[in-house]
Amino acid sequence: MSDDSRSGQQARLWISWLVVAALLGYGVTQTVITAAKLFTQ
Repeated sequence: MSDDSRSGQQARLWISWLVVAALLGYGVTQTVITAAKLFTQ
């Protein structure tokens, strides 16, 4: 029982970290694209 809840908690932790990483990656990508547009004009 305790093992199941612990693995479930770990899965939620991984999911939340993946979401954070995806949002950070998206923000960095948008910043790079915007900078590229500014510098190429």
